[in-house]
Amino acid sequence: MTEREGQRFDSPLEGERGSTRVGDGVVSRIAGMAAGEVEGVYMGGGVSRTAGGVLESVTGSDSQKRGVSVEVGRTEAAIDLTMGIEYGRNLLDLVGQVRNRITQRVESLTGLRVTELNVTVSDIIFHEGESDGQEETRREPESPAASGSGPLAEDETTELRLEQEETRRREG
Repeated sequence: MTEREGQRFDSPLEGERGSTRVGDGVVSRIAGMAAGEVEGVYMGGGVSRTAGGVLESVTGSDSQKRGVSVEVGRTEAAIDLTMGIEYGRNLLDLVGQVRNRITQRVESLTGLRVTELNVTVSDIIFHEGESDGQEETRREPESPAASGSGPLAEDETTELRLEQEETRRREG
């Protein structure tokens, strides 16, 4: 019996007939979609959501990956997540639900083991007019980009530019 024949494989991604690689973008999309399934969670920070909405309408970019950064190894993944939560929700409960949902989805769909999942809550979302639950308002003044009445503020364009550069680096 050769060493190869006697070798045990610790991951479903590594086998005797070869290995499977899962791209960062795949894990990022799965994590973003899983987090977004938790009621009261909004992906990305406030500026990221505003800039992402503008970018998405112009370029067709993917909103599920907004606020998600991943590092994928051969059999493991580390995930960093930035999100906002609805005012009045229990932060620790929501973060726990998000961690469980992401871990379960990534591990079951990709075979990767989630070794680290860092969550940053960067925003609280306030709602007005609870009749339709769709109208989002915030304490700070709304940016011109969010209202569609003007160009992005300097700090918003900087964040947008950094997100675009990060995306290019990952894809390039």
